[in-house]
Amino acid sequence: MRATVLLSLLLASLYEVSAVENTSPFLAWSPQEFSSRSLDTQVISVQDLHEGLNDLADCSHRAILIIDEPELRATDLGRGGRNKLKNQVQGAESSLQIPFVNGAVDLETLAERLSQKCNAVLVNGNVDSDALSSVEGPSVIYKKLATGSVDEKDEAVEEIIAQIHKKYQDDYLVLYSSSQIKELPTHHFSPRQLPDEPTPTTKPSGLFHHYTFFSQGIFMGLLISVIVVPIAMMGIFWNLSVQQPQRFEKKQN
Repeated sequence: MRATVLLSLLLASLYEVSAVENTSPFLAWSPQEFSSRSLDTQVISVQDLHEGLNDLADCSHRAILIIDEPELRATDLGRGGRNKLKNQVQGAESSLQIPFVNGAVDLETLAERLSQKCNAVLVNGNVDSDALSSVEGPSVIYKKLATGSVDEKDEAVEEIIAQIHKKYQDDYLVLYSSSQIKELPTHHFSPRQLPDEPTPTTKPSGLFHHYTFFSQGIFMGLLISVIVVPIAMMGIFWNLSVQQPQRFEKKQN
């Protein structure tokens, strides 16, 4: 029984790791209140996220800031180096945190779509006081952070938000995610080579070198079958072994 439970936990952990492998977090906050009931989840697909953003970004804010940090992962937000970003989110009147978005979010296309939806001016790329001062009416601002240290990224975010707050006061919404997923390194095992053995120059050939007959999904299926099939067969045999009584019980005085 313990072995069955341990195998089940192992399979569940493998499934969870594979499920969040290619994901990125999504953050949203604003000094004003907003409704995010449709996005109140921990794991979401890109399609469902776009549908939920139609209600979240309802054009009630004069400015929508979309920040794109390449290769951002949910584990990066749990480290001590993102305290400035955490203070921005936790100090806001309303905030939303989705740790795992299944796939990369095309934030630049999202900015274009929101600018058309809200009939707002799209500010793409360089975000400074001069660029914002020339904007009249509502605006959608897209900013892709440059590669650098965590402190440099957080300082850039604080500077942009300070400029937006100077022009629009508290009437703005911030959307923060990543359009480029950080791929985890994969390790491939190769046969052990002796020190004096020459390096092979010919490519391996054969059926097993061109086709994959064993994968993670097949391994999980085999383990589940080893657990489920004996239990199901045992239950079926027990049900078939039940016999109908052949005679009535005698009356007892």
